[in-house]
Amino acid sequence: MTTENLNQKKSFFIKYKKEIKAYSLIALPLIWWGIFFVFAFFRSFYFSLTDLRFSIDQISKFSFDNYARILNPNHEFFDVTFWKSLKTTMIWTVVMMLGNNVMGLALAFLLTRLKKGAKFFLGLLFWPTLVSAVVGADLMKMIFNSSESGLMNKLLSLFNISAISWFDDTQFALIGLMITPFLLGFTVKLLIYYASMLSIPKSYYEAAELETKNGFKVFRIITLPLIKNALVLNLVLSLIEGFKVLGPMQLVTGGGPDNSTLSTVLYIYQLGFERSRMGQASAYAFILFAIILILTLVQLKLSGKEADTHE
Repeated sequence: MTTENLNQKKSFFIKYKKEIKAYSLIALPLIWWGIFFVFAFFRSFYFSLTDLRFSIDQISKFSFDNYARILNPNHEFFDVTFWKSLKTTMIWTVVMMLGNNVMGLALAFLLTRLKKGAKFFLGLLFWPTLVSAVVGADLMKMIFNSSESGLMNKLLSLFNISAISWFDDTQFALIGLMITPFLLGFTVKLLIYYASMLSIPKSYYEAAELETKNGFKVFRIITLPLIKNALVLNLVLSLIEGFKVLGPMQLVTGGGPDNSTLSTVLYIYQLGFERSRMGQASAYAFILFAIILILTLVQLKLSGKEADTHE
C-alpha cells in the first residue's frame, strides 16, 4: 500500500471521526434490533402463510388460509372466537383509555396546585406500578372472591346487595377484571401529565388568575392546550397497551367463563403455545398489528398539529 493511500485513509478517518464513533456506539443495538425485531417480523409473516404447528420441517401448505379464517365470513373454518376476543379487547381499551387518562390528568393538575407535599403524594400515587402482575392478580382474586367472604361482596352486603360471582359469571367477569386497572392504572400517565404541566410558565397562571378564580376554566384554557403533546402521547400509549393486554386475563380468569374475558393477545397465545398452531397464531398477530397501526394513525391524524411551544 502506497503512502498516498495511507494518507487518504487517515484523512478519511479524521474527517468522519465523529460519525464513525456514533455508528460504532449504535452498532450493537442496531444488530440486536435487526435480529430480534426486523428478522423476527418477516420470519413471523412467512410463518403466518403456512400451516406451521410443531416444527418448521412439517410445513406442508403455503397460502392465505390463516387470514381467510378471520377476514372471510364464508370460510369453512371462520373464526368467530377471534372477533369475540377483539370486541372484549376494544371494550377494555376504551374503558382504560378514558379512565386512566382522566384520572391521571385530574390528579396531575391537583398535584401542581399543591404548595407543599406534591412529591410525597406523587410517590404515594405511583406505588401501584411497583406491584408485580402476579401479586396484583392474586390480590384481585382475593378482593373479588365469589363467596360472601370476598372483600367486594362484604362491601356490597353493607348496602343489602347479594354476593356476586365476579369471575364465574359472564355478565360480571369483565367488569370485575376492569375495576382494579381502571382505578390504579393511571400512574405512568400521571407522571407524563405532571412533568408536562410543570413545564408551563407560572406567569401564565398568574395572568389567568387576574381574570378568573375558576380552576376548571384555567385548566381548560391554559393547561389543556399546552399539554396537548403529552395528551396525544398518553392516548397512543393507552391504545397500544389496551390492545396488547394479556396479564389480567391470563392470570385471573384464563379468558373465561365462556371466553367472556378472552383478550386477542391471550387467544393468540393459546393458539400458538397451547394448541400448537403457530402459523395461525402468527396470522392473527399480524391482523392485530394492522388494527393497532391503523387506529394509531387515525388517532394521530385526528389530534391535529402539535401544541405550540411556550418558551
